[in-house]
Amino acid sequence: MDRNGRSGGGSGAGRERILKAALDVFSARGFRAGSLNDIAEAAGLTRAGLLHYYPNKQAVLLALLEQRDAELHVVQPDLGLTLLEILENLDAFTAQVVGDRALVQLAHILTAEASGEEHPAREWVARRYATLRGVLADAVRRSIEVGELRADVDPEVFAALVLAVGEGAENQWLVNPEAVDPVMVTRQLRLLCEAARP
Repeated sequence: MDRNGRSGGGSGAGRERILKAALDVFSARGFRAGSLNDIAEAAGLTRAGLLHYYPNKQAVLLALLEQRDAELHVVQPDLGLTLLEILENLDAFTAQVVGDRALVQLAHILTAEASGEEHPAREWVARRYATLRGVLADAVRRSIEVGELRADVDPEVFAALVLAVGEGAENQWLVNPEAVDPVMVTRQLRLLCEAARP
């Protein structure tokens, strides 16, 4: 592939190179500080070559976020699981997530940056949280229905609590990986359910 990204490997390969470069740049510098020129250089392209695939930096960011969601199966059909069934597999999912530190770091940087209303990732962050809370709240409701959790447990609040524990553990791990193991933290989430049993 030349520096304009138009030979060898096709457009799919070009997009893949750009997204890999964008992950490196955004993870190191954040969305605001990382530039299209930085991404193009990291991908071995000119700025014009990058713009052949993506019209602007926001489009690169959103494509990268969509790819991350697809790889982690964040958006998927409701599998009809109870919260305890989800928690049984959560440590394995957490291990998969933290297996790619750069992606975790990018997601947390963007989540913090996206608290500003004008940030291009704000909608993605809000949709991601809403999706995850929705899946967890539905699982809590099923747990209540089958008698795993008390009837006075608020599904939305409990879902936010479970999500906060997982996200908070990742944040602490990013800062001090020797002190916090997100997999072990998510395993302890079962104790929350134990405390909320009928």
